[in-house]
Amino acid sequence: MLELVLDPSASPREIASLVRTDPGLALEVLRRRQPGERKRRFALHLNDALSGLDAAGLRELALRLPIRGRFELLDAAEGQACSLFARKHAVACATAAAAFARESHYAEPETAYTAGLLSSIGSLALWQLGEREMRELLARASGQPVEGLLREEREVFGFDHELLGITLADAWNLPYELHDTLAALHRPAEDLERLGLEGVDVHLASLARAGFHAAHEAGFPLHAGLDAGAPPADVARLFDSVDLPSVLERVREAVSRAAEIARPRARTHAEAFPIVMAAREELQQRLLEKEHLLRAGDSVFNVLQYSFERLGDGDPLPGVMLRAMERMDFRRITCLELDEREGRLTVRSSYAVAGETRTQEGRWAPCSVDRGALEHAARIDRESDEPLHQLALELCDVHSAVIAPLRELDPQRRLLLVADRGRAGRAPVPREEEALGSIADQASLLLKFERMERENEARATQDPLTGAATRRRLMERLEFLASQSERTGLPFSLLIMDLDHFKRFNDTMGHQTGDELLQDLVRILQSNVRKGDLVARYGGEEFVVLLPNCAIERSLELGESLRTLVHEHGTTRLERYRGLQVSISMGAAQWRKGESVAALIGRADAALYEAKHAGRNRVLRAA
Repeated sequence: MLELVLDPSASPREIASLVRTDPGLALEVLRRRQPGERKRRFALHLNDALSGLDAAGLRELALRLPIRGRFELLDAAEGQACSLFARKHAVACATAAAAFARESHYAEPETAYTAGLLSSIGSLALWQLGEREMRELLARASGQPVEGLLREEREVFGFDHELLGITLADAWNLPYELHDTLAALHRPAEDLERLGLEGVDVHLASLARAGFHAAHEAGFPLHAGLDAGAPPADVARLFDSVDLPSVLERVREAVSRAAEIARPRARTHAEAFPIVMAAREELQQRLLEKEHLLRAGDSVFNVLQYSFERLGDGDPLPGVMLRAMERMDFRRITCLELDEREGRLTVRSSYAVAGETRTQEGRWAPCSVDRGALEHAARIDRESDEPLHQLALELCDVHSAVIAPLRELDPQRRLLLVADRGRAGRAPVPREEEALGSIADQASLLLKFERMERENEARATQDPLTGAATRRRLMERLEFLASQSERTGLPFSLLIMDLDHFKRFNDTMGHQTGDELLQDLVRILQSNVRKGDLVARYGGEEFVVLLPNCAIERSLELGESLRTLVHEHGTTRLERYRGLQVSISMGAAQWRKGESVAALIGRADAALYEAKHAGRNRVLRAA
């Protein structure tokens, strides 16, 4: 990659071809090109991502890749050089998946290619985590099926490559298609139909599964000696629908081409060393040039670029503050919060370079302010006539600084950035207030964007009436716990409940009071479960409490406690509810190994029905 980007004659097409042979590079391109687009279908279109990143973006990507102390020359003729098996398998799987996609008239062959390429990302990550352990593990797993390999990995690392891949997809906010494909890669064929009902692109999952088996057939197993086993039913159907020998031959040709593309032009360490040093030198020069531009007045663009790249990662303000302090050569930067209703100015957060003391967070002073002082950024010192400026300097304990107000996010509440160079440092220079003011303005927009993103995410995962999790969030969490428990043996349980005679409440007192009762119920549940438990609205007046790492006996105890609390709550509000007693009926079930999520819910729901039939206001254990 470094050779290509440092070669002026290399075309973007050559670089793109290399990216398409390397799952790690492909992941980086998708992450940089599509932040925050995880929910969009067909977000695994690698060619689109490459064209959007363009040659300059690919060059920047290559220069920022970590360079190891020693240089691995991954020749196709070498043995198990690091993750070579997994890389060959990835290309073979991708090529086969795309071929099956075209033959079966799948709408997005490029998506199938990317899904196949990234299906071994967990295995590649394991190689990076422990190459020595992987070599020892392969010797023990030889001749075993995939399940045996996963088991051996769990014994060595505490987790397997399938779970690691899913975890990485979640942590990196990668497209849902990849998460779904990784979760379904080694599932029994009969599970696919159920996954399809839950929104998984079953055809794409089958294409990746077929690519996995075709890669083995073509001589490129995930690991040497691994027994792929007989193709499952969905894969067998795809095999029967194509000229399989022809597909396998195309796979072998593709792997051969990929090996040629990925083979370094520098054939020795002596030849590779100048290339690596040139990359380091160019990267260092770029950083120095950026620093010069920042100090010359271009700091705003770089700070904002840093922030935009991290949209969706959480509160952007700390990153903006740290970047502004670094790029503008300040020693310290502080965020003050002005609450006009309470009439106080408080130190919300502060950052400082090594050797400098941060402003004490939580420190505050009473403040009544003229709003005109919040309109513009300014360079301030002890000679300033503005009381707000003097108070900011007092709180930060400096003689001079730059102050920049953010736009109002909440009524009568403002944030202000104060940047300084310490008590002994030089005073701000002209135009620094303009730069920090622009950064503060754009930080305000970023904060507003983050708030909107959180609100949008909450709408998808949080019931707007009660604040409980939605059914969709519940099902996602159930699938994850079932997958986790299948591997670890840790138990989990759920309680399913609904309000007794809820229709009577609505008919007697109206839907508004009924809604209040639902909200009260969720508050009681959320206040009396563990932090890691999930309270979800399953439908109407029916709710579920999901209990990770909890056996049935403990769940029954909790269910009885919740039932009592709800009943006591109703007793204290009998007058409000015109004498109608509030109570809940509940069914409890613990997940059984190999059980589907639907079956688990069905057993708990049957226990709930029995509880109602037995007189309501009780908790029953599922059969």
